[in-house]
Amino acid sequence: MNEAVFNLLMAVVTAAVTALSAFVAAFVKKKGEEAAAQTNSILLGNVIEEVTGIVSIAVSAVSQTYVDELKKAGSFDAEAQKQAFAMALAACIKAISPATKAFIEETYGDLTEYLTTYIEAEVRKQKALPAATAALESASSANATSVAASTAAATAAAVVQNAIAQSSEK
Repeated sequence: MNEAVFNLLMAVVTAAVTALSAFVAAFVKKKGEEAAAQTNSILLGNVIEEVTGIVSIAVSAVSQTYVDELKKAGSFDAEAQKQAFAMALAACIKAISPATKAFIEETYGDLTEYLTTYIEAEVRKQKALPAATAALESASSANATSVAASTAAATAAAVVQNAIAQSSEK
């Protein structure tokens, strides 16, 4: 009977160890996937931060050194727009680190297509910025005017009240 109990106990222990091993293996695999996802998420965040910074600087530089002069001269046409885009794209590709280039190409495919989206968005953003700034300045000016008018009205009311009070005392 001891032998039967021992064999039964060994069978239970073997099954438990097998089940526990499978559970541990699944747990380790899940934690590994989570760590890889977190690493990719951090890497992706760093890539996006690098790309947006570089694109912003490149678009600003091309706008300041090329586009603004052509617009002043009245010669900023479709061909000049293509040239400005090519200049910004070249500046971005030159400035992006090799690791970021490799990550973008591995994750998204074509580097030029990826950067094109960011460049177009940055151009739109920078075009909207002067209009928003002008609107803000206009609103600020209107607010200053209304504050000045309110102050003048309050001062006038105080002067009138003082005059009435002084004439009543006489």
